[in-house]
Amino acid sequence: MLLLGIAVTMVSTILVTEVDKSWTPGSVTRGVLSAVLVLFSGVYVNLMLAAILKVWRDPGSANRSLAKTVKDVRGWLSETPRRIGIALTIAAIVAAGLALRPSPPPDTGLEAGELIIMTAFDESPSDPRTMLIKQWNQLHPANQAKIVAVPGEPDQQNARMVNDAKPDGAHEADVYVLDLVWMAQFRHEGYIRELDRSTLTGLDDFVPKVLGTCVHDGKLWGLPLNTDVGLLYYRTDLPEAVKPPTKWEQYFGEDAAAAAAATPGVEAANAAALANEEILTVTALEAMWAAGGKTFGENGDVAQNEDKTTVQLGANDEIGLGRLAAAAHDDNVVVTDEVRSTTDDGAVRTFAEGRTLYMRNWPVARDGLRDQVEFRVAALPTASALGGQNLAIRAGTDKPRAAQALIEFLTGAPSQLILSEIGGFAPTRQSAYDNAERRELQELRTALNNARLRPVTRHYVEFSRVFRDGVAEAINDRSGRLKPETLQQLAKILNQ
Repeated sequence: MLLLGIAVTMVSTILVTEVDKSWTPGSVTRGVLSAVLVLFSGVYVNLMLAAILKVWRDPGSANRSLAKTVKDVRGWLSETPRRIGIALTIAAIVAAGLALRPSPPPDTGLEAGELIIMTAFDESPSDPRTMLIKQWNQLHPANQAKIVAVPGEPDQQNARMVNDAKPDGAHEADVYVLDLVWMAQFRHEGYIRELDRSTLTGLDDFVPKVLGTCVHDGKLWGLPLNTDVGLLYYRTDLPEAVKPPTKWEQYFGEDAAAAAAATPGVEAANAAALANEEILTVTALEAMWAAGGKTFGENGDVAQNEDKTTVQLGANDEIGLGRLAAAAHDDNVVVTDEVRSTTDDGAVRTFAEGRTLYMRNWPVARDGLRDQVEFRVAALPTASALGGQNLAIRAGTDKPRAAQALIEFLTGAPSQLILSEIGGFAPTRQSAYDNAERRELQELRTALNNARLRPVTRHYVEFSRVFRDGVAEAINDRSGRLKPETLQQLAKILNQ
C-alpha cells in the first residue's frame, strides 16, 4: 500500500510540474489527468493511514481480510478473459501515458559548424557586408561564416546557385544571398526552407514592401539584406542650376534634350545605361510606368489576353517604349555612340566625368562619384523598379538554427544602419531611415515607397532575357514596339 501511494503521488507531481500552460487539446487532457491523480493521491493517503491503524490495532483481523482478498484475486485471475482484459487495460494506460506526456522542449541551441554564404558580392575587406560577417565570426567562434563568391552576370550567378541548391546539387551553401526576383523560383522549387517565425523579433521594423518580397502564402522564406531603388543624380556644379525633374521627359526625353543643348560643355542630358542586361529590363519598365502603362502591375502581375497566349500591352505602354527608343537615338538625350553598351558602372563613369546633367542609378553609385563631381540625389518623379537582395536558408542544410541566427544578425537594426551609413546601401528597416545621418536617405525612402515589383514569376531569369532582347530590338530598329512573337513567348514563360 505504501509503494502504491508513493507511485501515485510521484506520477501526479511529475504531471503537475510538466503541465503545458497553452490551451490545446493535449494540454487540457494532461491537466485533467493531473487533477484526477492529485485528488486520488490525497484520498489514498488518508485510506492508507486508516489501513495502517487497523493493522496496528487488530493484526488478526487484517490478516484474515488480506487472506480473503488474496483468495478472491487468485480466483478472479484464473479466468482467461479477465487476464486478457487486465493486460489490455495496462497496455492502454501505458499508451495513454506516453501520448499525454509533454514532448521535450525543442533544442534552441545553435548547431556547431561552419556556415557557408553563397553570394554575388566579393569578399572585399572594405565591403560593409564583409565587415558584418567578421563581427559575427568574432561573436560566434563555433559558427564561423565563410563567403563563397559567385562571379559573372546575374543570369550566371542564378545558374550557379541553382546548381548548388537542386536535389542533386553540390549542397555547398547554408545561406544564399538571392536577388529578390529569384525568390519565387527558389521557393517554388523547394531550394530554400521556411523560417521559424517563433524565434524572430522586430519584423514590424522592416519596410513592409521590402519584407513582402520574402513572404508567400503567409510563410516567411527569407529576410531582406538590402533593398534597392532607382535614384536620380543631378549636377550642382553648373552655372545654370539643374533642378530635380518632376517628370520622365525632363531627364530622358524632349525636355532633357533642350536642357542639354542649352548647357555648354555637356554632351547629353542623361548618362543612360541601355546595355542588354538586367538594367535594360528595369529602364524599359520605368519608361512604360512613366507613360502610365499598366501591363506590368505594381505588385508584379502581368496583363495577358483572355486565353493567356500573349502579354497584352496597353496604349500607354507602347507610348513609353516608343519614347525610350526615340531617346536612345537622340544625341542631346544620351551619349548615343555608347549608350547601348553602357552598364550601371559605365553610367557612373560618364556622369563623374561631367559629360551629362543627369543619371538614373542605384544608391550605391553615390560612393563611386565621391570627390569627382558635385551632385545631389532625388527620388525619380515616377515609379522605379524595386531591387535588392534577400538572405534565404538552403532547404537541406544541417544547421538551420545557426543559419537563421546568422541572417537575423545580418539583417538586424544595427547591421542595417552600418550597411546604410558606411556602405551606401538602401536599408531594409524603418529604424535605419529614422536614425540616418546621410541626407539623401529620405529621398531614397520616398523612392522606395513609390517603387514597383518587376514581374513575379519562378521563371524570371528567362522572362527578363526574352523581354530585354525584345526591347533591344525595338530600340535598334527605332520602332519602339515589341514584336507579337516576343509577347507570345513572354506569356508562354509566365504560364509554364
